Amino acid sequence: MANSPIQKAPAGELIMDSIRPESEVRPDRRQFLIAAAGVLGAGAVGLFADILIDNMNPGKAVEALGAPIDVDISRMEPGQLLLVEWKKKPVWILKREGWMLNTLAEPSLLRRLKDPHSKQNQQPAQEYVNGNYRALRPDMFIAVALCTHMQCIPDYRPAPHTVTPWWPGGFHCACHGSMYDFSARVLEGSPAPLNIPIPPYYWKTATMVTIGEANKSGIDKNWTPDIW
Repeated sequence: MANSPIQKAPAGELIMDSIRPESEVRPDRRQFLIAAAGVLGAGAVGLFADILIDNMNPGKAVEALGAPIDVDISRMEPGQLLLVEWKKKPVWILKREGWMLNTLAEPSLLRRLKDPHSKQNQQPAQEYVNGNYRALRPDMFIAVALCTHMQCIPDYRPAPHTVTPWWPGGFHCACHGSMYDFSARVLEGSPAPLNIPIPPYYWKTATMVTIGEANKSGIDKNWTPDIW
């Protein structure tokens, strides 16, 4: 992560890298948002990779490690990826564009996937699968940002044909070469055995998502996948 745009941020602010989307957004020029981004509740604000807010109350931070978090996605634009922290794990929130969704049902892609229909226990329930989207909403994809091979954080590589000649766009793990599509389904030939897990979550409003439980009653709060 030597060239990562991660940097410290005050609570509730977004951090963007220096790449700004052009008026005609191209898949190889995406803003990568990495920050607390409106994460609410019990002071649970922090960036992954041990980059934490200097003045955060340590007691509240520890208390919040296992608590659900609320994330405001109202400032996200299509194609942007947000990284937040939940239970000491990095979590992606990707606002998918129409062309990204279209790739997910391509027969040429489905033939290359190890688990195209998400049959393995890598999401709390089938409702999180929703066809090829692996999401409660097609446009908003949420997943734990850890490769199921060795727990590295894969890179966001949305531009087609940049990893391999047939690369559809998605996530690529630079550690050992595992590849995932825009639904974090693992491709054949990757050392990673399973799709990247989906955490329990639900939408409080159209722009506020709770990550860590499936509803207000705490359903699936203690769910775990076969492999994080």
